[in-house]
Amino acid sequence: MSKFTGKKLNIEILGESHAPEIKMAVKGFPAFKFDSDELLKFLARRKASASAFSTPRKEDDLPLFEGVSGNEIDGDFSVVIKNNNVKSGDYNELYAKPRPSHADYAWHLKDGALDFSGGGRFSARLTAVYAVLGGICKQYLEKKGIKIACYLQSVGKVNGRSYKEGEPTYNEVLSATEAFPSLSNQAEMLKEIEIARSNGDSVGAVAEVVVYGLPSGVGDNLFEGLEGKLSSLIFSIPAVKGVEFGSGFDMASQLGSNANDELYYDGDIVKLRSNNNGGINGGISNGFNLTMRVAFKPTPSISIEQNTIDLISKENVKIKIKGRHDSCVAVRGVPCIESAVAIALVDEIAK
Repeated sequence: MSKFTGKKLNIEILGESHAPEIKMAVKGFPAFKFDSDELLKFLARRKASASAFSTPRKEDDLPLFEGVSGNEIDGDFSVVIKNNNVKSGDYNELYAKPRPSHADYAWHLKDGALDFSGGGRFSARLTAVYAVLGGICKQYLEKKGIKIACYLQSVGKVNGRSYKEGEPTYNEVLSATEAFPSLSNQAEMLKEIEIARSNGDSVGAVAEVVVYGLPSGVGDNLFEGLEGKLSSLIFSIPAVKGVEFGSGFDMASQLGSNANDELYYDGDIVKLRSNNNGGINGGISNGFNLTMRVAFKPTPSISIEQNTIDLISKENVKIKIKGRHDSCVAVRGVPCIESAVAIALVDEIAK
């Protein structure tokens, strides 16, 4: 079981990749009626597909709700998603052999685990229920004029358009990402993924997030900072290895005279000449677009032979990972990032 205890929301996620089901229990959600059709469209973006970047594992991912009547939520509810396409036999040869860069070895050190089938509770499969709450939270925020857009800025060595070159409008993101979640160079990114897949390998990516319409005053200082809240939820998504806000690490090589976001009046309206801080100062939203970048590592499960250890025989061994895995987990990670941001913001602003 994994728990999140927020200001408003309390969340528990239970289950494993190869268990009969995964479940999420939520407490403290504000009164709200969601659109089930819109939710299913959102969940479809996270589902496996026939695309080169996706695992071939097929799951219906239909959420079964408890404590919800007529799509209306008022406080506590839970959701279950069944695991119907489990193939634990793909992992028989990996017993006691931790896969490089997976949670396997750390899991063994913590719990003594030797059977790493499906990644257990560390599997990205659990983001299926995570996305259910995220999709509902996105709808809640949109009713308040807050919209979240996420897209891939880079895949491997292929770069696309970034908000650092000029923040896109929400409609620009929607129209550009209809077929593939990037603002430009979609064909080149898909080719990069296909090359990795055909070589039995995988490739990493960077996702960007822009939040439109977020009011000022969300968050606070130190432990209550908005950046910390967002980062903690985003890092709960498997394969995420880095988060930066605004210009992020680029600011480390700049002078203050270049990095500072100067303010000015346009009539009676306060504006910024730049948004290097990503819409957050002192842990508090400043009323401008919130921008952030998220780094995904390459999917660790690859079919190229790798070196590891046998925890029983205490020998060095080689393994080749079989089964069904994403060539670029970041593609299906985009709605998971949107979910994390939405959950964090609902927890901050819900009454």
